[in-house]
Amino acid sequence: MTDTAMWHAAMLAWILAVPLWPITKFVVVVAHEGGHAMAAVAVLQAVKRITFNTDGGGETMTVSRWPFTILISVAGYAGPSLFGLFAAWLLLHTEPVMVLWASMAFLVLMLPTLRGLLGWIIIPVLLTALFQITTKASPEHLTLAAYVWVWLLLIGSVQRMILHATRGDWTVKENDTTRLSELTLVPSAVWSFVLLIGTIGALVWGGSLLLRMPA
Repeated sequence: MTDTAMWHAAMLAWILAVPLWPITKFVVVVAHEGGHAMAAVAVLQAVKRITFNTDGGGETMTVSRWPFTILISVAGYAGPSLFGLFAAWLLLHTEPVMVLWASMAFLVLMLPTLRGLLGWIIIPVLLTALFQITTKASPEHLTLAAYVWVWLLLIGSVQRMILHATRGDWTVKENDTTRLSELTLVPSAVWSFVLLIGTIGALVWGGSLLLRMPA
């Protein structure tokens, strides 16, 4: 990709993640709940089910113990950023198509844990869209899609945390940050600030990787 095309990919991802947030929030929540699930699996805790809500939220139920529950809870809002950083690393070291194949593999792994109709709509639609791009798009369009996908994860994570903070979601019960507050005795507002700074840092780091990649 040329430098201009890379900036175009970033701008397109911003449009998707901010003005079109009412739609793309359903994409970002997949990475959010996937972050919970991946963290649980990483520390050998069981994932019971993943559900999605029509308001753009979701829930990942795990069978876990303290302190593993802390890591699993943090991995939700951090999930899109972490996946975005990993995808940026893949772009740096492999072909863009590998980012899309890796994303599809992750979505397939989520299927056995899905519960509820909405999840069985969102995940198959994402899988179908990514598969169509991967197998039918021209090399130029496939590369552009991979970059937009990575930028969307990084920007969408920040957008979700900004809304979390400005709407006062950190005061709502059954929220990741309130759960973290109960687990650690650190105020929910502090966790919200830490996660917001973390997602911004991931965007800066991941974005710098993407923009420094050779054309």
